[in-house]
Amino acid sequence: MSAPVSPGLRSGSLPLLVALMTLLGGLSLAGLTGVQTLAEGWAGAARNATTIEIPSDTPQLEDRTRTLIQTLHKTPDVTTVRELSPQQVQTLLAPWLGQISDSGHLPGLSLPVVLIIAHTGTPDLGKIVHETLPEAVVEEDRRWGERLNGLGISLVACAWLAVSLIAAIAILSVGMTVRRSVMAQRKAVEIVHFLGAGDMMISSRIAGRAALLSLAGGLTGLFFLSPVITMLARKLAPFSRDAGPIALPATTWQSMLVSEWNTLHVLPHLLLEELGALPLIAACLGWLTAQTVVLVWLRRLP
Repeated sequence: MSAPVSPGLRSGSLPLLVALMTLLGGLSLAGLTGVQTLAEGWAGAARNATTIEIPSDTPQLEDRTRTLIQTLHKTPDVTTVRELSPQQVQTLLAPWLGQISDSGHLPGLSLPVVLIIAHTGTPDLGKIVHETLPEAVVEEDRRWGERLNGLGISLVACAWLAVSLIAAIAILSVGMTVRRSVMAQRKAVEIVHFLGAGDMMISSRIAGRAALLSLAGGLTGLFFLSPVITMLARKLAPFSRDAGPIALPATTWQSMLVSEWNTLHVLPHLLLEELGALPLIAACLGWLTAQTVVLVWLRRLP
C-alpha cells in the first residue's frame, strides 16, 4: 500500500483538481467579502442621513429656512445640518437637467434649497420639518438603506451558496477520484485485506496519501490565486483609510516582498485568514472523503 493513491491515473490528477477547487473557492471568498463590505457600506451610508428640499417659491423662504435649521440643531440625535450652496445644487442636478451655463445657472430653472441632515438615531424628522415648512419634501435615506441592506443580504446569501456548492463539488470530485484509485488497485487491496490488514489501517494509509496530495493541490491553487488577490488589493488600496502612499517599483526581492505585503494589508484580515486556511481545509476534506470512500468500499468486500 505504499503506491500512490491514484496509480491508474495521472499522478497530478488529484492535486490539479484540488488546486482548481481552491482557486474557485478563494475567488468566491473574495467576492463574498467584497459583497459584505459593499452591503455594510450601503447600509451605513444611507441609514443616518436625511435630505430636505424646500421649493424656491416658498413664501419667506430665507427666514423660514433659517428657523427650520435652528429647530433641527435643537432636535435630539441630529448631529449636523448642512445647507448646500446654489453651486453645489446646480452641480448635483446638472447630469439630469443639463449643463451649467456660463453665468453659473441652469437655464430656465429655479433651484430649491437643499439641506443634508446627519443623525445618530431615528428621529421623526418629517413631522418636525412639516410643522415649520409644510411645503418641504423630506427624503429619508434610511428607507433606501433598508432596501439596500435587503439587497446586500441576498447577495451575501448567493455568495455563500456559491461557496457551499464549490465545497460540495470538491468533495464529490475527490471521492470519485479516490474511488477510481482504489478500484485501480483492487487486487492489491484485496490481497492485503485477506492477509489480515484492518479496514482502518488500509483506509488511513490511502486517506493520508489523499490528504498530502490535497494539501499540495491547495498550496498550488493558493499560489496561482495570489496574483488575483494582489490585483484586487491594489484596486481597493485607494479606498482604504489605512492605505499609505503608492509603492514605487521594487528593485530587489526584499523590497518587492515588502511592497506586496503592504498591498495585501488593505484586505480584511478575516479574508486573508480564510485564504490561508484553504490548503488545510482541502487536506482535511481529502482525508475525510478518502477515509469514508475506502471504508464503505471495504465493507462491501466479501
